[in-house]
Amino acid sequence: MKIVVAYDGSEDAKEGVRLAKKFLEDEGGELTLLTVVAKREDMSSDEISALRKKAENLMSEAKSLFSDLKLQTEIIEDFSVPEAILKFVEKKEADLLIMGAKGTRPDILRYTLGSTAAKVVTYSPCSVFIVRKKPKEE
Repeated sequence: MKIVVAYDGSEDAKEGVRLAKKFLEDEGGELTLLTVVAKREDMSSDEISALRKKAENLMSEAKSLFSDLKLQTEIIEDFSVPEAILKFVEKKEADLLIMGAKGTRPDILRYTLGSTAAKVVTYSPCSVFIVRKKPKEE
């Protein structure tokens, strides 16, 4: 089984990696963490380089956090995060894409599906598992 986790460092994405681990324990296969550097037309090469460095750090942190897993990492630069994810899972011939219900943006309502997740779910060539980290009980 080929599993891709769209990884942005959010709690939902971390929960997605934990879930992928459970799938792989049962089924076997390979795991790839994917992060997308979202470029804009008006960005300078220095800004893009800074975002790429941030993505590299994010992947290094993920490898440390999930050091018990054999995983591959991939960083893609694109103008559209959903399009980049869709192209990657198609090229990879993924069996399953796991992604968070919403990313790291704090302005998205707690119970909504983020725009990236909504677009990917609609057009994905493989099954998509949407993960939402349960809030801690107070």
